[in-house]
Amino acid sequence: MYSEAVTFLSLGERLAARLFLPEASRPVPALIICHGALEFKEDFFELCEFLASQGIAALALDMHGHGESEGERYHVEMRTWAADVRAAVDFLEAHPAVDRQGIGAFGLSSGGTAILEAALLDPRLKTLIALDATVRSSLKPLEAFIFQTLILAGRIKRFFTGRDLRFSAISLFAGVKVASDPQVNQQVRNDARLIQAFSAFPLPGAAECFFVDTLRRVGRIVAPTLVLWGEDDELDPPESGHLLYAALTCKKRLEIIPGNGHMGHLDRHKESVFRLTAEWALENLTPQG
Repeated sequence: MYSEAVTFLSLGERLAARLFLPEASRPVPALIICHGALEFKEDFFELCEFLASQGIAALALDMHGHGESEGERYHVEMRTWAADVRAAVDFLEAHPAVDRQGIGAFGLSSGGTAILEAALLDPRLKTLIALDATVRSSLKPLEAFIFQTLILAGRIKRFFTGRDLRFSAISLFAGVKVASDPQVNQQVRNDARLIQAFSAFPLPGAAECFFVDTLRRVGRIVAPTLVLWGEDDELDPPESGHLLYAALTCKKRLEIIPGNGHMGHLDRHKESVFRLTAEWALENLTPQG
């Protein structure tokens, strides 16, 4: 296996990524790997290494405004993130080690939203793996009211100053488990990069972390789609996974994974996420016969 840091442009701004390539004598299928809101590509390197061991190239992105990429810090806007996915397809199509007819995408949470939205626009995506993807608002009524009020305040501030309202969202999520494994949950909560991001949460710039209507459009997706969900997800319950699966009209599969929370790529049964992702990618990105 070989990996290298790469960069390319999306909407005129530089995106940072790492490309993982298996040892192969011919072009291989590839997955674009998209993190969730306020996250970063490094959280997915173990998944990428596993994919490369199975003969699948993996391109882990820092989405616009996240990690080492350019853009408004911590903004989560699906128009922009879908453009990032499509720019990643452009990059992979031009790479000699990648089969340009075998490119798909994997996304967690808001990254899952991004790959679904990108697939609605770009037929070059031949398969999708959506892990606990945000496809509707799953906030409780009081939480939704708080955020809608803050979004309104942020829009007013942006109108007068050109800048978002930034506030600390740490306390709002202090009691929510992002992973079922207590050790993983604590590790995520103690990550200095996440603490920094949650301490400067932008509104309305990150409103689409919570408020999207992607579920209304996924019936138009034609790329075979694997829906993965943690049975113990407290941020977005498995009901959302069932709704997404029901709304899809393409070739599809749903796997609810016991013992995993929202961040299944890090959680106690991450190996199941890795295995199912690789199997689906090889099934749908490799020429049959």
